[in-house]
Amino acid sequence: MRQDIILKPWQIELTTNSTNDSFEESTFFTGNGRMGIRGYLPFWQEKRTFETGLFVAGIFGEIKPGITDFVNLPTPVWGNIECDGHPITLSSPVSSTLDMKTGVRSQSFLAKSGETTLNIEHQVFCSMSDPSLLVQRLSFSASRTSNISVHAGIHTACCNCPVPDDQVKENHETIKLAEPTQHDMCKDSADCTFSILGTALIVREQMLFHTSFADSEDYISDDVFGKRWRGILQSGQKVVLEITTRITTSRDIDPLIGSNKISATYDELFAKSSLAWASRWNESDIEIDGAPDDQSAVRYNIFQLITSCSARDSSVSIGARGLTHTRYKGCYFWDTDLFMLSFFLYTHPEAAKSLMEYRVRTLPQAKENAKKMNNAGARYPWMTSFDGSEQCESWDIGASELHITADIPFAMQQYFDATGDENFHLQAMEVYIETARFWYSRCIIHPDGSADLMFCKGPDEYCGITNNNLFTNCMVKFNLDLAIKAALKLKETDSNRYSKLSLSDEEVLAWHSLRDNLKECRDPQTGRYLPDETFTRLEPVDIKMLKTDDGASYHHVCFDRLQRYQVIKQADTLLLMSRLPKKFTPEERLNAWEDFEPCCLHDSTLSFASHALFAAQNGLQEAAEKYFKKALYLDLHEIMNNTGKEGLHLACLGETWSSIFFGFLGATFDGDTPVFSPVLPSGWKALRMNFYWRGKFYQLMVSEGHYSISRV
Repeated sequence: MRQDIILKPWQIELTTNSTNDSFEESTFFTGNGRMGIRGYLPFWQEKRTFETGLFVAGIFGEIKPGITDFVNLPTPVWGNIECDGHPITLSSPVSSTLDMKTGVRSQSFLAKSGETTLNIEHQVFCSMSDPSLLVQRLSFSASRTSNISVHAGIHTACCNCPVPDDQVKENHETIKLAEPTQHDMCKDSADCTFSILGTALIVREQMLFHTSFADSEDYISDDVFGKRWRGILQSGQKVVLEITTRITTSRDIDPLIGSNKISATYDELFAKSSLAWASRWNESDIEIDGAPDDQSAVRYNIFQLITSCSARDSSVSIGARGLTHTRYKGCYFWDTDLFMLSFFLYTHPEAAKSLMEYRVRTLPQAKENAKKMNNAGARYPWMTSFDGSEQCESWDIGASELHITADIPFAMQQYFDATGDENFHLQAMEVYIETARFWYSRCIIHPDGSADLMFCKGPDEYCGITNNNLFTNCMVKFNLDLAIKAALKLKETDSNRYSKLSLSDEEVLAWHSLRDNLKECRDPQTGRYLPDETFTRLEPVDIKMLKTDDGASYHHVCFDRLQRYQVIKQADTLLLMSRLPKKFTPEERLNAWEDFEPCCLHDSTLSFASHALFAAQNGLQEAAEKYFKKALYLDLHEIMNNTGKEGLHLACLGETWSSIFFGFLGATFDGDTPVFSPVLPSGWKALRMNFYWRGKFYQLMVSEGHYSISRV
């Protein structure tokens, strides 16, 4: 656990003695949604080609036939300085600042080069006004007059270290996924094009350099295309080098991506980007009176959600680690649809629509996936990347964690309910229908009409392979209900499309029967809900025997054993009840908390925030605050000891926002007028935020248990 980050209202700060602190590199990530850069220093003391991290949404390379990885791209955030022929070495702690209001990351330190001490500062940001631009400013001064050589350019040796799906396995083999195909060096500029291995994607990086220090000369080596400046640096003289890189790809569709020749200065580009950030913060900021650390942490969570979502590009989604790391091969999971969507839905509906349209775009691949699994309809992959195909290599997860196919229609309906977007709803109807067909073909329907969903795994991945997981079955019923309503509407309003989709009254009646008869597991003695059919048959265990801290138990208890204990990896039944609260009575919800909260190991970073949300929704304020604190600081304090190693946990960030909005603020949307029942966390005296609902923009003010809402 780390507690060395300093939290300020709009900044986080850290001082370290290391140039390769992976925790800092994750937490000081900055981006603009389309692309992002980890928080590493541009001056490498050692080769760290797979740990740097420049990522562009949707850029995947093939690591084996049919399996892709999120490409760690050649990086323009690289440099080198020499004084009198001597390389630099760190001679002071590195001070890092991330400004969340503007997205600028700043780093400063002292370095020795021979007899010379250099005072070095570096700023970088990804433009919010033109998402193709990565902008840097390097400045330095020397303690004595010296011959200075400065290098900057595109470091092309960056590579991937493919991480297996199995979380307990390590891999240190590397693979280079971006190969330069051509380069062009002109006065004060460098232009390099890369081909991405196995996917036929193209990435182009165009760099423009500006400094008054000296004229540039080409500098080309085995792994760098760039420029070099050489001259005499006087004692106390300050040198400033501005570097702007336009990164474009063969799959760009964002209308804000520029194509004009780069000519603007750092300050001009910063001013434009800051205006775009101001607009985005006006939509999404949560202002808290009291609890200053919480204020900073809440803004940090919001900032990182924004910087990992390509809001205007429906050809991509958000990976489990956003743009901060290649963990899970950068793939898209249910994390986006069930844990992140709400934040975008209520703060930036355009982004939410893009995320849902990605799932509509990939419906053909979902239908093909169902066919491969010998089923009808559409089955969405557990893990997917740029082309919508299944990327999960773990047979038990990929084959049995079926609930994502119901989670996606659920998310689509949340989007429609919140926006009233009829055009999208017409697209979503086909998803509802094709996924219903999958469920009907996947369930076992008995002669008496009863039905079972066998060989499945719910959100609790420690359940083994089980039957009739409650979360999955209830979401399937929700999915079927959506399909029934969609079919009836098409029959009444669009008979041509009804026929084109080969719908019939018989098929719809079959969905009715499956919806009404699919099993929901309960204890036969108490009548209380059970997670699945096998949970009570597992071996009880004191969870204190399995873990003593917040780290994941699977690092020292084998998966086989964990799946035979009566434990839960993460929120499962409780997650269901937080998503469909009206389906369950208050007594049923509290019984579920009593039964399942004590046996949850929280081995998933999704779990703390989900428990916080459930507890806040159900009047368990003390528990809600306990879990909320862990979720809120999960990455900033590296609570599960894997932020540096694996990147930021975007689903936790999203669910933490939901635990505020739907939990502590008690937001409900039963009609045209939003309703709140706020109970703020301890130390929060008041709160202000804006949000969208059905095309209208509102301001919410909360103070001392009272609230007011007004149109903005």
